[in-house]
Amino acid sequence: QRLAETLRAWLLLRGRRDEVAAALFVHPQTVRYRMQQLRELYGDRLDDPDWVLRLTLALAVDPG
Repeated sequence: QRLAETLRAWLLLRGRRDEVAAALFVHPQTVRYRMQQLRELYGDRLDDPDWVLRLTLALAVDPG
C-alpha cells in the first residue's frame, strides 16, 4: 500500500521528492528509499513515457 501511494504521488507530482514527502507526511529520504524499491520492481519502465502515462492515469483515480 505504501509503495502504491508513493508511486502515485511521485507520478502526479512529477518526481519532486520534497513535494512527494510533504504530500505523504514522510521524510524525503523515505521517498528516496521507496522509489529505490519501486525501481527494483519496475526497472526501466519508470523511464518509459508511454508506460508512465498509462500508470499515471491508472493511479490518478483516488479510490478513497
